[in-house]
Amino acid sequence: MASPDVALQLIDLQKEWMAAWARRDRAALEAILAPEFTLTSPASPDPVSREPWLELATTEGGSDRYRYEDFHITVIEEQATVRSLAIQTITVEGVDASEALLVTDVWIRRGDRWQVASRHSRVPPAPAET
Repeated sequence: MASPDVALQLIDLQKEWMAAWARRDRAALEAILAPEFTLTSPASPDPVSREPWLELATTEGGSDRYRYEDFHITVIEEQATVRSLAIQTITVEGVDASEALLVTDVWIRRGDRWQVASRHSRVPPAPAET
């Protein structure tokens, strides 16, 4: 379990990351993403590394709106796992790509700051029919 202060810090960082993405702020994104960052998502069959993600996020990317729900945070020494439900409203190349995603982010503390090293996202399973 994470201490309340660390948990709040990580939640703020999650929100800061998505706010930087929304405004296409490359400098802020570079500070947040660790050099080894990778993204695994339903949008790509292969993991996307840091530089291609930054390029997409700052030229074509940027979510119109992004919110998190239901955080679960585990911190073990200098690593944190943040699981959440993320709801994004986004248009990619003129096409609505809005969706809800189950997201797992791995953060690494380096010195006095946290950086995100990986994100894995997937579409939640459909509710079971009764």
